[in-house]
Amino acid sequence: MNMLERKKNRRIKKPKWWIIPIVLAVAAAGVFIFSKYQFRITTVNISGSDKYTYEELYNYIFENHNDRNMLLFKHSLKKNPMPDIPFIAKIDVDIKWPGTIDIEVYEKSMVGYIKYQGFYMYFDKDGVVVESSPELISGIPMINGLEYNHIVLHDVLDVPDKSVFLSILDLKQYLEKYKIAVDEINIYSDMKFSVKVGNIKVLLGNDDSGMSDKIYELSCMMGEFGDRSGTLDMEEFSEDSKYIILTEDK
Repeated sequence: MNMLERKKNRRIKKPKWWIIPIVLAVAAAGVFIFSKYQFRITTVNISGSDKYTYEELYNYIFENHNDRNMLLFKHSLKKNPMPDIPFIAKIDVDIKWPGTIDIEVYEKSMVGYIKYQGFYMYFDKDGVVVESSPELISGIPMINGLEYNHIVLHDVLDVPDKSVFLSILDLKQYLEKYKIAVDEINIYSDMKFSVKVGNIKVLLGNDDSGMSDKIYELSCMMGEFGDRSGTLDMEEFSEDSKYIILTEDK
């Protein structure tokens, strides 16, 4: 074999290293295309909130998270935790491969609010101020008459007698039980309560005086109020006395 033939054979047997990057690139592209369509997010279920619409929660949650591909969503979930949403205490995410995400939100428990420096300060059953907002939420009553020294977000309202929060909770639950909607609950220095139903101010007395029976009786009477306005005194009402006086405004 002459020298020319040996050089030709060497050229033929030379490995083609440039093929390897092309093969890897094609494989990577195939994996990308497969994962893009195989793990495409098709369904996002969001539940647990009465305050927010589905669209509002969706926009909050997916502002910093991928909403098209499950792999990218899970990756973004590791980099960025779930956002802090006003009035939402907790968010649980359940991924169901390949394309469904179930999201459960848990709203903060709020029994009432007070106005403070132009904001609505919402507090829970323990008196902890859980949210400060310029937004008024329907269904949460304003609490008038609470005496406090200062307000700190995420701290307990500094009131002389913290048992007042349990009394507020009990009253609110009685009102909800008998489907009586009130915008305001008034508290007086002797721990007596009143509420306003339509144009009628209802004096209820304190929490130790058969509050459940009073609220039930009030629910039975509401259909008779009509356009009347005045004060309904139920402080002395009980199972035995049935003492109720309506003093109409002149």
